Parts: sequence; C-alpha cells; structure tokens
Amino acid sequence: MSKQHNHSMHNETNHDHGHEHEHEHENNTAQHNRNGKQQAKLRVKSKPGDISIERHIHDEAIVISGSMLIEYNELDINALVAEGLEKASFEIGEHKGIVGHIKAAIAETSTSMVSVTDEKAMIKESRGKQARITLSAIVFMIDSKEAETIIRKALTTVRSASDL
Repeated sequence: MSKQHNHSMHNETNHDHGHEHEHEHENNTAQHNRNGKQQAKLRVKSKPGDISIERHIHDEAIVISGSMLIEYNELDINALVAEGLEKASFEIGEHKGIVGHIKAAIAETSTSMVSVTDEKAMIKESRGKQARITLSAIVFMIDSKEAETIIRKALTTVRSASDL
C-alpha cells in the first residue's frame, strides 16, 4: 500500500542505491511506500514558471537536475539560458567549487492554426511560445545546498526575463 505526500521543502532519503538524494518540486506529489521510502516515480504538476530541482550526492560529485516550463514572446531563450549557465559556473568557482559540467536542453513549442473556409487556407500563429528547460549539473568541492541555490538562481533568472 502506498500513500501520497505533498512536498514543499527538501526531503533527504538514503535510497537503496546508496547515495543521498534530495528533491524539491513546486506543486508536486511524491509516492512513498508503506515503509516511508520514496518510490522512484514522482508525479509533478508543472505550470509555466514552476521550477523543479533534484540533488544527489554520488561519491564526491554533486549532481543537480532541474527543469522549468517557461512562456515567452520574443526572447532569445538559448542566449538567455547560456548566460544563466555561465553565471552559475562563475559563481560556483567563486565558492571554490569545480564544475564538471552544467548542461541545459531546451525544447521550444509554438502553436499555429491552419483553417480553410473556401479554397484558400488561412494561417495564424500564436504570439506566445513555451520552452521546457531541462538542466543537469555535476559539480565538486562546494556545499551541495549552495550548489543547488546557484543552479536554482540560473533558472529563476530565465523565468524572470519572461516577457509574458
């Protein structure tokens, strides 16, 4: 039998695979089994602007995963994310940390409507776009919570620049 818990803060667990694991999701539900251990599947209700962050410590590496859905009109989302990652890398260095890598995948979507009432098709494109930003960072020699804060700040900066 499993039960559901709503999470609004970090939760630390030591999973069967032998490393520390923390996560935070805005507006989420996580499944736990009857022993209180979190099951692998998380159901995350993501709204535009919500940031989801997960942090693992594996050997000496701090592994941080994050994602966010953003809505925008005319932003250069690639340049904005690149700038955020560069600032995060610099800030980790200022805390004497070492960056293994910080990577982001950006999946953009926009909506168009094509309709025909006679013989000539009309095309209307929506003004707004959405992008799912998925981020992965591996860092060393820095406090894991500080590293997470820095990565969260990078996503928050992108979200703040949204022009919708």
